[in-house]
Amino acid sequence: MRFLFLTMESTNNRALKNAAAVLNREYDCRLEITIFNLGLHKSEEVWRNLQQAVSCADFIFGSMLFSEEIVRPLEKHLSSAACPVCIITSNPALIRQTRLGRFNLLRYDNGEKKKSVFRDLAAKLKPDNKKSESHRQLSLVRNISKVLKHLPGKSRDMHTFISAHQFWLNGSDENMKNFLCLLIDRYATSFTGRLPRKDPIFYPDAALCHPDVSEPFYSAALFRKWLGKRTTSGQRGQVAILSMRATVLSKNMQHIERLLRSLESRGLDAYIAYSGGLDFRPAINSFFGNAHEGRLSPDLIINATGFSLVGGPAENKAAEAIEALKKISVPYINLVPLSFQSIQQWQSGNLGLTPLQTALSVAIPELDGAIEPHVYAGTEEESDTTIPLPAEIERITERVRKHVDLRKKATSTKKIAVVLFNFPPNLGNAGTAAFLDVFQSLFMLMREMRQSGYDITLPESVEELKASLLEGNHELFGTDGNVAEHLPVDEYRRIFPGYHEIETHWGNAPGELLNDGNRFHILGKTFGNVFIGQQPSFGYERDPMRLLMAKDASPNHAFAAFYAWIEHIWKADAVVHFGTHGALEFMPGKQVGLGTSCWPKRLIGSMPNFYYYCVNNPSEGAIAKRRGYATLVSYLAPPLEHAGLYKGLRQLRDLIENYHQTPAQEILEEIGSLADTLDLNTDREQLPIEQYLTALNRELYTIEERMIPLGLHVIGKNPSPENLVDQLTLLITHPVAALQNMSLPEYICKVRKRDCSQLVNQGTNSGEADREWRDLLHISRETVRHFIGTLPGAEETQYEVRSILEAGFKVRVSAAEHYLHRAASIRPGQLSGLWELLQHILIAMISNREIQGMLDALEGRYIEPSPGNDLLRNHNIVPTGRNMHSLDPFSIPSLSAQKQGKQSAEELLCLYREENGCLPESIAIVLWGTDNLKSDGEGVAQALALIGARPKTDELGKVSSVELIPHEELGRARIDVVITVSGIFRDLLSHQIALLDKAVRLAAAADEPETVNFIRRNVLRDAKEQGVSPECAANRIFSNAPGSYGANVNHLVESSSWENDSELSETFINRKCFSFNAGGSWEESPEILTSALRNVTLTYQTIDSYEIGISDIDHYYEYLGGVSKSVELISHSKPKVMVGDVNGFGKNQKICSLEKMVALESRTKLLNPKWYRSMLDHGYEGVREIESHLSNTYGWSATASAVKDWTYTEFNETFLRDREMLEQLKKLNIHATLSMTRRLLEANSRGFWKTDKETIEELQELYSELENSMEGAHSAP
Repeated sequence: MRFLFLTMESTNNRALKNAAAVLNREYDCRLEITIFNLGLHKSEEVWRNLQQAVSCADFIFGSMLFSEEIVRPLEKHLSSAACPVCIITSNPALIRQTRLGRFNLLRYDNGEKKKSVFRDLAAKLKPDNKKSESHRQLSLVRNISKVLKHLPGKSRDMHTFISAHQFWLNGSDENMKNFLCLLIDRYATSFTGRLPRKDPIFYPDAALCHPDVSEPFYSAALFRKWLGKRTTSGQRGQVAILSMRATVLSKNMQHIERLLRSLESRGLDAYIAYSGGLDFRPAINSFFGNAHEGRLSPDLIINATGFSLVGGPAENKAAEAIEALKKISVPYINLVPLSFQSIQQWQSGNLGLTPLQTALSVAIPELDGAIEPHVYAGTEEESDTTIPLPAEIERITERVRKHVDLRKKATSTKKIAVVLFNFPPNLGNAGTAAFLDVFQSLFMLMREMRQSGYDITLPESVEELKASLLEGNHELFGTDGNVAEHLPVDEYRRIFPGYHEIETHWGNAPGELLNDGNRFHILGKTFGNVFIGQQPSFGYERDPMRLLMAKDASPNHAFAAFYAWIEHIWKADAVVHFGTHGALEFMPGKQVGLGTSCWPKRLIGSMPNFYYYCVNNPSEGAIAKRRGYATLVSYLAPPLEHAGLYKGLRQLRDLIENYHQTPAQEILEEIGSLADTLDLNTDREQLPIEQYLTALNRELYTIEERMIPLGLHVIGKNPSPENLVDQLTLLITHPVAALQNMSLPEYICKVRKRDCSQLVNQGTNSGEADREWRDLLHISRETVRHFIGTLPGAEETQYEVRSILEAGFKVRVSAAEHYLHRAASIRPGQLSGLWELLQHILIAMISNREIQGMLDALEGRYIEPSPGNDLLRNHNIVPTGRNMHSLDPFSIPSLSAQKQGKQSAEELLCLYREENGCLPESIAIVLWGTDNLKSDGEGVAQALALIGARPKTDELGKVSSVELIPHEELGRARIDVVITVSGIFRDLLSHQIALLDKAVRLAAAADEPETVNFIRRNVLRDAKEQGVSPECAANRIFSNAPGSYGANVNHLVESSSWENDSELSETFINRKCFSFNAGGSWEESPEILTSALRNVTLTYQTIDSYEIGISDIDHYYEYLGGVSKSVELISHSKPKVMVGDVNGFGKNQKICSLEKMVALESRTKLLNPKWYRSMLDHGYEGVREIESHLSNTYGWSATASAVKDWTYTEFNETFLRDREMLEQLKKLNIHATLSMTRRLLEANSRGFWKTDKETIEELQELYSELENSMEGAHSAP
């Protein structure tokens, strides 16, 4: 007899084999058990062996089979099986392959209509394509046995199906033996002996276990009594380890017992709590709670299964999980047992976890609020026993001990290290963080910490805090900040054994950074029990050309010494990384599922890591969670406002309006002259007057209506009433579900029987349409203003403010409705959904938990999860102060993203064709993690649409595969795409990489003429020219080496050390030349990348954010600029560079040239008084932001020649030639002012800015003056 078992995990395999051995020995069954663990093994050879095994099997059983990469092949193999098949708890497509005698789920699925009790039960057992399907089926099989007893004999096969669930999910040795007896008795006709028959043994759904007790406990009170006899002190921390009942019953427990013993060795009481199914709430609800009520009160919960708390691998019910965890309110750690690779496979290389395990064991549990995804166990090759990884477990339990200590130690004794960032490193950049006023925020946090009982010496003011950190003794040591302590080199070597590996990259300790030859300088200052330090730099600024060859490296000695000092010398109880973002989590190592040899894990050591992170950046936040083991505490981005018009732009608008009222040649000439001065290029000489004025009006409208973030956010500070009006107005002028996916202007137009889209399009061409559109925006804003009303004063607590808003809801709704009725004829009562939405968001925005969230984290409490995004895309990002997460990777791209992606792809092609008369043969696309997470995958959908492919969903509604759109339906050629993905995209969206790769390979293999399939044409040509296989030539997705991040072009540009363009291109190619191959792994292939880029004529990236533009961060020119420069040098032709932009009021994504976008960014931010004055309000940090925007704009000159002279000229006039402004800049941040001056001089010296000799001489004189001022300040007594 040959029984074939198929699974993706090995929990029951040992018990199954033992049971077969017992039956063969005692009853001479001659049973041959073959087990295919398709989670670990799925090579072509495995599939061939499986096909052979299916053809020879007498019975086939399968469980926990979900992954798309195995579902379709298995479906094919099982459909050809001649023997009985029983599939449980798997993808519905596989469950439907169940056929046991007369019980055939596939037949019922195909529409058998005979009615009977038997048929009704079969219908209930037939799987539905629903997310809650596994839970429904498990509930059904638990209760159906009683019914089966009353059915006629033909129910025997259905009984087998039900019993299979019951035996397998209660997988003890005895149940596995009885399960095999049942199968042999009913389906092994060759066996004529008699076997014992017993019903399944049912075990309780929840129990408490400990390896020192042979039997489980079903009562928390009894277990507490037993535990009390072992524990001498009531102050020992408790750790609960969640496990599946099947794991406990199968006795496959080495790994969990090793974890438990390691916890006990650190003075903790540890115990195991199991649940029977894939929902761990029964264990939590049964045993955990208030100790005074006889329950256990764990200080930390470890989920040792690698699954989400509710739902397992097939689904996730985060809302239910969050409610259960909030009640306990302790840290919730999700550990990862390797299920889809062997220990040896995980240990080799820097890939880390497989994409499937990353999704199931990391990304989905994060939705529950799980933290710290450590790998702790796995199986070796050809083994079914899960074994512990001792070194990993030791590091885990060190960290758990420190987390528990946060709950046990008195607040006044806790030592907290706060880490600030300084990049690029100089005194003008200390305290760098995206969108955050770091020093004001830090001061507010310190003040609240002192009030909460922390021993803190609080400076008198923010300025005193800043000065103590940035100045202090920095002149004495020549450092970019105060030196708090020194770490002798010998001591460094003692406390950080990994120093010798650093020496292979950076030379002998102490190296060149932050030391005097004998001691490391630890930058920062101690304020009682709080140390505030500056994270050391990467070190590349000393040797930027190192970037040309750096695919992998290590931290420098100073970086390692800083964290070693915090942990081992200063002995911090926890670390707070302050703002988005630092460098620790981007240090080399595995992508996800790090080991103890990976640098981020070595550096953070045993210290709990809490991280303030901007809520609009979920992708980089996920890296901090997964590689830096951080619990995130989100903070808001600054409020968005219209850029408006100013100076000459406003004057031009007035002139155009004057001309429309009183046409005169004199006014027209003045318009033309001013437009030329402003460099608004609108083909003045070639357009009729009205079209020329319309084009100018369109340019002004685009500038005026663009949304820009103003100022910097302060942690814990609520938006002002005016900010709230701005934010909620922006929200309702975009489509919202509460208005049937319309905006309020659209809704008003519908009431007025007007075409809103036509009105928007005419607004730039028609004064009347423009006025009507502006009126709609005014009505929207006043509606929000009436709804908000008068907010309570700042002296009110958040609880009081919330109570007042809730009590006054009806009054505020009435005020808004009466206004809308007067202004837009919308009757009261029509928009109840809108008022509820606005109320929810308003309360959430003022229920700021940014400081309380950090205080809770430092007290060892559970931090509730939240999505990361901007408010327009996801209203649930507020309140902030929660543990931000990314998305379920199987939900991307969403249906709406597919629609938008297709539209933007066609718009891109249309624009290119209009300008060039043909379609682009090949497009180089940049994809980032953040943009695709925030848009639910629009960038991925756009790339698929260009290829002529679309996503496919499986039976559970998950995006699982792709298919080509037939050419007849597509209606155009398939475009070749060269896709450069960020290291973060590679880590977070590996499933989407596989989808894109499959789409390219399907297109390359399609039997189509090359005239309509540019992918196939280029692949075949490249294969021939390079002498490689078409399979290799079809590699089209490129990124960094696993565990490495960034193109590093930005570092070269910032350092000003590059000599020629080829160095930028070589750096980009060197860093991004790892291609995703047909085998699903990354391989270094610079020749393939170079060959693919040679065909490119268009480069493109979507700027999918209202808050982050192409001048806000250097990564845009690092990636899009880097690939564009590479194409230019490789193909000897400058490509067209285009960007997609979502920014606009009530409008969809628009695509434009890079040059136009750079100019728009400069006009709406860098040169806009509204923007830069809001920055100057933040003093030192605001000046730094202005300098940063100038440097990022300069980056577009270096990589794409996309900046016009007027940008630099106007910057110089605005900031450096204006003496009053210059004095203000010098006073606030002289170092950043010096950097601005240096950058302008460099722009001129490299030929990016043409200006007169007098201007350059003035700048050179200013540069010397600033340098002398700084030197004088440093040498002053």
